[in-house]
Amino acid sequence: MTTTDHPAWVHAPACTQADAAQDAENAQDAQDAQEAHSVLLIHGQPGSSLIWTRVHPLLSACGLHVLSIDRPGYGHTRGQALNQFDNAAAIAAVLDQQHAAPAIVVGHSLGAGIALALAATAPHHVRALVLIAPAAGPTAITATDRALAAPVLGPTLSWLGFRAAGLALHLPVLRRRILTERIGLTATDADDVVRRITRGQIWRSFTLEQRHLVTDAHRLQHHLGGITCPAVIIAGTRDRIVRPKIVAAIARQLPEANLITTDAGHLIPIDDPDAVVNGVLRALRWQYRNSLHDPAASRRA
Repeated sequence: MTTTDHPAWVHAPACTQADAAQDAENAQDAQDAQEAHSVLLIHGQPGSSLIWTRVHPLLSACGLHVLSIDRPGYGHTRGQALNQFDNAAAIAAVLDQQHAAPAIVVGHSLGAGIALALAATAPHHVRALVLIAPAAGPTAITATDRALAAPVLGPTLSWLGFRAAGLALHLPVLRRRILTERIGLTATDADDVVRRITRGQIWRSFTLEQRHLVTDAHRLQHHLGGITCPAVIIAGTRDRIVRPKIVAAIARQLPEANLITTDAGHLIPIDDPDAVVNGVLRALRWQYRNSLHDPAASRRA
């Protein structure tokens, strides 16, 4: 796959409802129905669309139209890592270019903050939100986050951490256990991940986003009360990065939020993909019920 300067669509849209034998009207109807059930997946920090490896086929099996992206600075997308609002603007620009229908927007960790920024600044693209272990707002900022965002110390710790992780993953047993068996990557994708961690610039993207995570926290919090679309929030009861009480505090700031928990740590898309799928289906049902009470809102979406 080639690299790009804009958020890269890793799973391209494909209409499975129509084939060449259908007339144009039926094909358009099928496309419209599929777009009405689109799901956009936004990965966290660090990471790439590969974190959704176990989630994507489950959503597709439900008949949903699934898109996932590599954000700037990660995976197949070149360029400098962005703050949460600039990430949201970059995604919105691509959606505008494609005239995409509103989607259920799913974000993991820092990706959940980007999903919130997208809902705040481009609500016409967001049908509902699914926020997984959301690292968003001041309540999610820890002492570790501040250390990793600090000048000199942050870049040093990031470089050392990624270098050590990359060297460890060169061991076949660890690569197989973590990347292939746990995450579900192919051998080719696993090799690519190890190469990017060891020799790439992911540590720079991570460091830059850490600074944005801390400096933009209050800006994002300012917008939370104005986000009125349904939001399903998933917390891992064993999460040590974004603890359940922090997730609950974020949920209380959103006017239309439903908090659910799962027996998992921070990497819920990997360790409990069914919880992600259930969250998406719950968001779809919630948004549909709301549209019955407010048809005008459904047309706006």
